[in-house]
Amino acid sequence: MEANLIKNILYAGIVGDALGVPVEFKKRDTYYLDSMISGGTWEQEAGSWSDDTSFTLPLVESLTEKSDYEALMQKFENYMFHNEYTPKGVAFGIGATCAKAVRNWSINHYPALECGDPSEYANGNGALMRLAPLAIYLQKESSLEKRLELTKNYTSLTHRHPRAIMGSYIYLEILHGLLNDKALSEVLSELPKQLEHALQNKPGEWSEFIYYKDIFTPGFKNVSRDNIKSTGYDVDTLLACVWSVLNSNSIDEAILLAVNLGEDTDTVASITGTLSSCVYQKQQVDPKWVAQLQNKELIDSIIDPFVKKNSDRKF
Repeated sequence: MEANLIKNILYAGIVGDALGVPVEFKKRDTYYLDSMISGGTWEQEAGSWSDDTSFTLPLVESLTEKSDYEALMQKFENYMFHNEYTPKGVAFGIGATCAKAVRNWSINHYPALECGDPSEYANGNGALMRLAPLAIYLQKESSLEKRLELTKNYTSLTHRHPRAIMGSYIYLEILHGLLNDKALSEVLSELPKQLEHALQNKPGEWSEFIYYKDIFTPGFKNVSRDNIKSTGYDVDTLLACVWSVLNSNSIDEAILLAVNLGEDTDTVASITGTLSSCVYQKQQVDPKWVAQLQNKELIDSIIDPFVKKNSDRKF
């Protein structure tokens, strides 16, 4: 994969996150945003990114280092308790399920892969928001079984219910198809049967596919915006992101469509940025937005080694 593409994918996600921070939790159509602004619930400067990016950067670093799950949980602890991986030295906006998982590792000394909450009521998007680097890392991994195994493990660090795991499967397999030159329509057409076959001996996981089935329904693009939810629920988030991309013709347009849906704006816009940058691989996310990001030095210091390693890899 070309270095510029890898960097653009990662930056598109961070840009979406930063655009969404100042309008997070706002109701749909009570605002319209088309630029980096300051303020919001967290009273952040323009270009500040949230926990979405602050959980993603440790994964980028971990994949570069090829460190284990325990080391990654240590990085998550360093973020949550010591304010590392942040735009201005202050952690903010960490979701309850992610926070509980980090406490399980740091305070309760759970093994990393048992830190995630297995409850049905812990199906937020806190794993989905950080996993894009794994799709890049696994671009040339031909074994679906291996890809699903790693996706499950990295998801389970914070979210262990099969519905959250299924959401991660769908998201990363969509990215995998796109990064291997398939059209989004082709990926959406083929993926249900691929997952059904791969999970035939894991009925507990496959049974959760039904919650996401609308993504794969012909005409999903034409669903009314009023019927697209943009909450922090894993299912709502993934549907909103795919819908936003289907209804856009560029990375920037997709991000703005997503960020103006309201509610969990940072995560929905971040994932939409990632997804759209994999669909529109010849485009670049708006460089003005990239230039406005806070603490770009930290971002580049973590992203650049990952980009170099994965653009040079001999698969």
